[in-house]
Amino acid sequence: MITLEDIDVRQAQSIATLAKAARTRRDELLGNVAEEDLGEAPPARGEHNPTGALGFEPLPQGAPQITALRDAIAALSPAARFELYALMRIGQGHLAAKDLREGAAEAERLGDETISASMMEDADLHDHITKALYEADLS
Repeated sequence: MITLEDIDVRQAQSIATLAKAARTRRDELLGNVAEEDLGEAPPARGEHNPTGALGFEPLPQGAPQITALRDAIAALSPAARFELYALMRIGQGHLAAKDLREGAAEAERLGDETISASMMEDADLHDHITKALYEADLS
């Protein structure tokens, strides 16, 4: 089992909940658009979410859901944001749960602004954090 050093599980879960609220609002604005109307070819393998590439872009920058998510991420210490970014990467399948420390070090090298923007562009942030907490046996 891995342990979080700079962010606690409740903080990560809270940010995941805020990300879910932003995603839900974004999806409401997009409505039920048929996949073929989006003009993307289906992938050969894996999960297919044609609106995932849009991130939270359909929401106005001042939307309460986006503001709450951005503020919650900004309220974390830089080290906690690095761990949250590593959790996101674990949930995306880019890191193994045992590589949390390496992921946090990668986040530090990338810089706070880059990783914060990356998290704010991940429309599936809720799912990725939740999956990472599960895989790390922290949920």
